[in-house]
Amino acid sequence: MSTKQLQGRRKFVRDLAVGLTAVPVSGMAQAISTNSTSPPMSRQSDRRYILDIRDFGAIPDNKTLATKSIQSAFDRCHEAGGGKVVIPPGRYLSAPLFLRSHLELELLPGAYLLGSTNFDDYPTIQGRWEGLDRTIFASLLTGQDLENVTISGRGTIDGQGQGWWDAHRETQALRRKLALEGREPENPPGSPLKWPRPRLINLYRCKNVHISGITIVNSPSWNVHPVLCEDICIDGVTIWGPGDSPNTDGIDPDSCRLVRISNCYISTGDDCVVIKSGYKYQPGVKQIPSEDITVANCVFGTGHAGVAIGSETSGGVRNVTVSNCVCNGTRRGLYIKSARGRGNIVENYRASNVVLKNILDTAVHVGMFYTGSDRTAHVEKNEATPTFRNFHFSDIIIEQAPHGIIVEGLPENPIREFTLENVSVNGVGTGLNCSNTQQARFDRLTVNSDTGPSFSFSDVRDLDISRARSAKAVPEQVVIRMERAENVSVTSCQAPESSRALLEIHGPGSRNVILALNRVPKGVQEVAFAEGADTSVVEKRA
Repeated sequence: MSTKQLQGRRKFVRDLAVGLTAVPVSGMAQAISTNSTSPPMSRQSDRRYILDIRDFGAIPDNKTLATKSIQSAFDRCHEAGGGKVVIPPGRYLSAPLFLRSHLELELLPGAYLLGSTNFDDYPTIQGRWEGLDRTIFASLLTGQDLENVTISGRGTIDGQGQGWWDAHRETQALRRKLALEGREPENPPGSPLKWPRPRLINLYRCKNVHISGITIVNSPSWNVHPVLCEDICIDGVTIWGPGDSPNTDGIDPDSCRLVRISNCYISTGDDCVVIKSGYKYQPGVKQIPSEDITVANCVFGTGHAGVAIGSETSGGVRNVTVSNCVCNGTRRGLYIKSARGRGNIVENYRASNVVLKNILDTAVHVGMFYTGSDRTAHVEKNEATPTFRNFHFSDIIIEQAPHGIIVEGLPENPIREFTLENVSVNGVGTGLNCSNTQQARFDRLTVNSDTGPSFSFSDVRDLDISRARSAKAVPEQVVIRMERAENVSVTSCQAPESSRALLEIHGPGSRNVILALNRVPKGVQEVAFAEGADTSVVEKRA
C-alpha cells in the first residue's frame, strides 16, 4: 500500500471517529459506501447532526455553568437544519436554555441537567402564569414558536427547586401581611421573587413535540407546561417533587390541542396532570380552548389531584379521556373544577377503568365552586358563568377516602348530561353527593359509606337511578336521600336489612318520582317521607 493510500485511510478513520459529533449522518453513510445504489437519504436525514455537549465545553462538575455550551449545540443543530444533542453521563449545571426547531435532546442514563440555584441566572420572557399573560422567569428548557422538538432518554432533569419554594413561601407571607389576595397584582417590593417562578419545561406555540423516558424532579413550579401548543406526546416520563413543594404540577396542557399523555408516573406537590385554558373571562378577548386530550396508563402518587381540569377554564376544555389509570395517595383522584367568573364550557369528558385508593379528600369531585363562593346565593347567569356538560365516568373503583363522589353544579347553571356507570365505592366517610345537576344517569353503583345516606341528591332534575345498592348502610339510615328532586326514576335498586328505607324524600319541592322493581327486605320501607315532604310526589310501579 502506498504512503498516499495509507494517509487517505487514516484520514477516513479520523473523520469517522468525529462523525458522531460533527458530520451529518448522511455524510457518514455516503463516506462508508460511496457506491451504494440505494435511494438518497431524505432531506431531514441529510441535515441530521448528533452533537455531544462536551465537545462544546460542557463540564460535568455540578458547579460550572454549561449554559453556553449546551445552547451552542442547540444553535449548531438549528443552523444545520436539525439534529440531536446528547447529554452524556454527569452532572451539568445550567441556566435557562432555549430549544430550537427540528431538535432532539437526549439525556443518556446517568446524565443530570441541573437548574441553576442563582435567581440572577434566569432571564425573563413574556409568558403565561396560572392563566394570566405576564412577565415571568424563563424556564430551564424554554421553547417558543417551534416545531418538531423531542426531549428523550433515561437521564434526569433536576430543577433544584428548594430555593424557589422558600422564596415563594416568603412572598406569600408578605402578600398576606399586605392583604394582597389572588393572583394579581404582581409581587410587592421586598419580595424575593420579582417575577413568577420558572417551570422546568415551558413551551409556547409549538407543534409536534415528543417528551419520553426522562425523569423530571424538583421543579421550581410546574414541571411540564405547554401553552398554545399542538400535537404533544408525553410518554413514559417520571415526574417527582416533595408532597409539600408549592405549585409543582406535573403536566399542564394550557390551551393546547392533540395531547397524548401515557405510561407516566407522577408524584408532586400539586395536581399531577391538569388541563387549563385561561384564568378568567375577558370581554372581547378570544381565548383558546384545550381539546382532544388523552391520559392513559398512568400511575399517580402524592398530589392535589391525579387528573384535573381547571380551575382555569376561560378558554374552554373539550374532548378529554382518562383511561386505565391509578391514583394512590393523591388528595383528590379525578377533579374537574371551575368557578363563577371563569366562563366558557367544559364538555365531552370520559373517564374509564380508573382505580382511586387511599385518597386524602374526595375521590371524584366535579364542582363549580372552586373559589368558595356562596352555594346558596342567587346569581344571574352571564357570559362569565362556566358550563359543565356531557361527562361520563365508568368502571371506577374507589377504596378509602373521606369523601367518595361530589357533583355540584351552580344553581344558575346546573351540570347537564352526567353519567356514573359501574362504580364501586368502599371505605369512605360520605358516599355520593349530587346537587344542581340535570339529565343525569346513575347505573350499577355500589356505595358503602360510614356516615349518612349512601346517595344524596338535591336540586336535581331528569334523573335515572338504576341498580344502585349499599351492602353496608349506616344503621337506621336510608340508602338514597332526595330533596327538591324532579322527574326522577329509581329502579332495580337494593336496600340492606340495616337501613330504615331505600329512599327518603325531604322537604317540599320534589315531584314526579317513580319507583319500580326495587328490592327491599322485610321491615325496610321502600320510600319514607321526612317532615314537609308531599307523599303524592311518588308513584310506585310494578
